[in-house]
Amino acid sequence: MLGKSYLVVANQAEAKIFIEKDGATNFEPVVTLLNEDGRATDSSLVTDRPGAISAPSNAVQGVDTMSRKDASEVEAKRFAGTVTDWLESKRCEEKIYHIDIIAEAGFLGKLRNHMNKNLEELIGCTVNKDVVREDHETWQNYLKEAGRGSTLQ
Repeated sequence: MLGKSYLVVANQAEAKIFIEKDGATNFEPVVTLLNEDGRATDSSLVTDRPGAISAPSNAVQGVDTMSRKDASEVEAKRFAGTVTDWLESKRCEEKIYHIDIIAEAGFLGKLRNHMNKNLEELIGCTVNKDVVREDHETWQNYLKEAGRGSTLQ
């Protein structure tokens, strides 16, 4: 095996990144990236504050043009960009063998949308689960179910 193997466990609020050791049986923590707005309340992301842009032609006073869904979607996309930027910088700095990702399904799609071709080629297995708060053993089990771990050295 040439290069490092990484595991990313993420959702729209948090991404934990580890180096996989011993065929994905041990994980060495590298960094935890946080999205402070990832779990923010709707009222925190979208408000009717003075000076906010109102509906078209100012027909309805105090109504923000960005919906609550749009605001949380924008924050999730921004955070996905932050995570993939971190991975891309590591790819440029050092040799990476592969990257495994365990992430909630919607966020996994956002991560893939931000990846360039070079980074995408390094993706090993992906698991659609929101298990950021689970333990290492749970992650190992999901990776084994996805076919990772038994064949890696």
